[in-house]
Amino acid sequence: MWVGIDLAGQPHRPSAIALGSSWDTLTLATVYEDAEISVYLSQGSAVWIDAPLTGKGTPFRACDRALHRLGISPLPLTWGSMRLLHARAVRLREAFPAVPFYETFPWALYVWLARKAGIARSPKSPGLLARWAAQQGLYALPATTHEWDALACWAIGWLAQQKQVLHLSG
Repeated sequence: MWVGIDLAGQPHRPSAIALGSSWDTLTLATVYEDAEISVYLSQGSAVWIDAPLTGKGTPFRACDRALHRLGISPLPLTWGSMRLLHARAVRLREAFPAVPFYETFPWALYVWLARKAGIARSPKSPGLLARWAAQQGLYALPATTHEWDALACWAIGWLAQQKQVLHLSG
Protein backbone atom coordinates (compact mmCIF):
# COMPACT_ATOMS: atom_id res chain seq x y z
CA MET A 1 0.00 0.00 0.00
CA TRP A 2 1.12 3.55 -0.57
CA VAL A 3 -0.03 6.88 0.73
CA GLY A 4 -0.94 10.07 -1.10
CA ILE A 5 -0.92 13.19 1.07
CA ASP A 6 -2.18 16.68 0.45
CA LEU A 7 -0.32 18.24 3.35
CA ALA A 8 -1.21 21.54 4.99
CA GLY A 9 1.60 23.66 6.37
CA GLN A 10 0.02 23.83 9.82
CA PRO A 11 -1.81 21.18 11.86
CA HIS A 12 -4.91 23.33 12.46
CA ARG A 13 -5.58 23.34 8.69
CA PRO A 14 -6.96 20.24 6.94
CA SER A 15 -4.65 17.77 5.26
CA ALA A 16 -5.94 14.74 3.38
CA ILE A 17 -4.82 11.16 2.92
CA ALA A 18 -5.37 8.55 0.23
CA LEU A 19 -4.23 5.06 1.23
CA GLY A 20 -4.40 1.83 -0.71
CA SER A 21 -2.77 -0.58 -3.10
CA SER A 22 -5.45 -0.44 -5.81
CA TRP A 23 -8.15 1.88 -7.04
CA ASP A 24 -10.96 -0.26 -5.69
CA THR A 25 -9.58 -0.44 -2.14
CA LEU A 26 -8.60 3.20 -1.74
CA THR A 27 -9.36 4.89 1.60
CA LEU A 28 -9.70 8.68 1.75
CA ALA A 29 -9.60 10.76 4.92
CA THR A 30 -9.26 14.33 6.12
CA VAL A 31 -6.76 14.68 8.97
CA TYR A 32 -5.13 17.49 10.93
CA GLU A 33 -2.48 16.55 13.46
CA ASP A 34 0.81 14.80 12.66
CA ALA A 35 -0.25 11.92 14.92
CA GLU A 36 -3.30 11.29 12.70
CA ILE A 37 -1.14 11.43 9.58
CA SER A 38 1.37 9.06 11.17
CA VAL A 39 -1.30 6.35 11.56
CA TYR A 40 -1.62 6.25 7.76
CA LEU A 41 2.10 6.64 7.10
CA SER A 42 2.80 3.59 9.28
CA GLN A 43 0.66 1.50 6.90
CA GLY A 44 2.35 2.67 3.71
CA SER A 45 5.31 1.28 1.82
CA ALA A 46 5.81 4.62 0.02
CA VAL A 47 4.51 8.17 0.37
CA TRP A 48 3.58 10.53 -2.47
CA ILE A 49 3.27 13.98 -0.91
CA ASP A 50 2.21 17.38 -2.17
CA ALA A 51 4.90 19.30 -0.33
CA PRO A 52 8.48 20.36 -1.02
CA LEU A 53 10.94 17.89 0.47
CA THR A 54 14.09 19.75 -0.56
CA GLY A 55 15.27 23.31 -1.03
CA LYS A 56 16.03 26.16 1.28
CA GLY A 57 16.80 29.78 0.56
CA THR A 58 15.96 29.69 -3.13
CA PRO A 59 12.56 30.49 -4.60
CA PHE A 60 12.72 27.80 -7.30
CA ARG A 61 14.67 24.56 -7.47
CA ALA A 62 15.76 22.85 -10.70
CA CYS A 63 12.62 20.66 -10.62
CA ASP A 64 10.46 23.79 -10.20
CA ARG A 65 12.16 25.41 -13.20
CA ALA A 66 11.50 22.20 -15.18
CA LEU A 67 7.82 22.50 -14.28
CA HIS A 68 7.88 26.11 -15.47
CA ARG A 69 9.25 24.93 -18.83
CA LEU A 70 6.26 22.58 -19.06
CA GLY A 71 3.89 25.49 -18.46
CA ILE A 72 3.14 24.56 -14.84
CA SER A 73 3.87 27.07 -12.08
CA PRO A 74 4.67 25.94 -8.52
CA LEU A 75 4.70 28.40 -5.65
CA PRO A 76 8.09 29.84 -4.62
CA LEU A 77 9.77 28.15 -1.68
CA THR A 78 10.60 31.55 -0.18
CA TRP A 79 6.94 32.18 0.72
CA GLY A 80 6.26 31.76 4.43
CA SER A 81 3.49 29.22 3.86
CA MET A 82 5.80 27.12 1.65
CA ARG A 83 8.56 27.21 4.28
CA LEU A 84 6.06 25.91 6.88
CA LEU A 85 4.90 23.20 4.47
CA HIS A 86 8.49 22.17 3.73
CA ALA A 87 9.39 21.99 7.44
CA ARG A 88 6.34 19.86 8.26
CA ALA A 89 6.96 17.49 5.32
CA VAL A 90 10.59 17.03 6.33
CA ARG A 91 9.57 16.27 9.96
CA LEU A 92 7.14 13.61 8.78
CA ARG A 93 9.74 12.09 6.45
CA GLU A 94 12.31 12.00 9.25
CA ALA A 95 9.78 10.23 11.51
CA PHE A 96 9.56 7.39 8.95
CA PRO A 97 13.13 6.89 7.70
CA ALA A 98 12.44 3.42 6.25
CA VAL A 99 9.58 4.67 4.05
CA PRO A 100 10.49 6.39 0.77
CA PHE A 101 8.87 9.79 0.28
CA TYR A 102 8.30 11.24 -3.19
CA GLU A 103 7.41 14.85 -3.76
CA THR A 104 4.48 15.25 -6.13
CA PHE A 105 2.72 18.15 -7.76
CA PRO A 106 -1.00 17.29 -8.16
CA TRP A 107 -1.63 20.31 -10.36
CA ALA A 108 0.53 18.61 -13.01
CA LEU A 109 -1.88 15.66 -13.05
CA TYR A 110 -4.82 18.02 -13.52
CA VAL A 111 -2.96 19.72 -16.41
CA TRP A 112 -2.12 16.33 -17.98
CA LEU A 113 -5.76 15.23 -17.78
CA ALA A 114 -6.94 18.51 -19.30
CA ARG A 115 -4.45 18.27 -22.15
CA LYS A 116 -5.40 14.62 -22.69
CA ALA A 117 -9.04 15.76 -22.98
CA GLY A 118 -8.05 18.40 -25.54
CA ILE A 119 -8.44 21.32 -23.16
CA ALA A 120 -5.53 23.70 -23.71
CA ARG A 121 -5.82 25.61 -20.46
CA SER A 122 -8.03 24.35 -17.70
CA PRO A 123 -8.80 25.36 -14.16
CA LYS A 124 -8.31 22.64 -11.57
CA SER A 125 -10.96 20.14 -12.54
CA PRO A 126 -11.94 17.40 -10.12
CA GLY A 127 -14.44 16.36 -12.81
CA LEU A 128 -11.65 15.30 -15.17
CA LEU A 129 -9.87 13.49 -12.34
CA ALA A 130 -13.14 11.81 -11.29
CA ARG A 131 -13.83 10.51 -14.80
CA TRP A 132 -10.27 9.25 -15.24
CA ALA A 133 -10.20 7.67 -11.75
CA ALA A 134 -13.55 5.95 -12.40
CA GLN A 135 -12.07 4.46 -15.57
CA GLN A 136 -9.27 3.05 -13.41
CA GLY A 137 -11.77 1.49 -10.99
CA LEU A 138 -12.14 4.05 -8.19
CA TYR A 139 -15.23 3.50 -6.04
CA ALA A 140 -14.72 6.05 -3.25
CA LEU A 141 -15.22 9.69 -4.15
CA PRO A 142 -13.29 12.40 -2.33
CA ALA A 143 -15.41 14.68 -0.15
CA THR A 144 -13.17 17.78 -0.19
CA THR A 145 -10.70 19.60 -2.42
CA HIS A 146 -7.92 18.34 -0.15
CA GLU A 147 -9.06 14.74 -0.60
CA TRP A 148 -9.08 15.24 -4.39
CA ASP A 149 -5.47 16.43 -4.17
CA ALA A 150 -4.53 13.47 -1.93
CA LEU A 151 -6.13 11.20 -4.53
CA ALA A 152 -4.07 12.97 -7.23
CA CYS A 153 -0.88 12.34 -5.20
CA TRP A 154 -1.83 8.67 -4.78
CA ALA A 155 -2.61 8.45 -8.51
CA ILE A 156 0.83 9.84 -9.35
CA GLY A 157 2.27 6.97 -7.28
CA TRP A 158 0.08 4.56 -9.23
CA LEU A 159 1.23 6.08 -12.52
CA ALA A 160 4.84 5.77 -11.35
CA GLN A 161 4.29 2.05 -10.81
CA GLN A 162 2.97 1.89 -14.38
CA LYS A 163 6.12 3.77 -15.49
CA GLN A 164 3.95 6.60 -16.80
CA VAL A 165 5.34 9.61 -14.95
CA LEU A 166 7.87 12.25 -15.84
CA HIS A 167 10.49 12.38 -13.08
CA LEU A 168 11.83 15.87 -12.45
CA SER A 169 14.73 16.32 -10.09
CA GLY A 170 17.56 18.63 -9.44
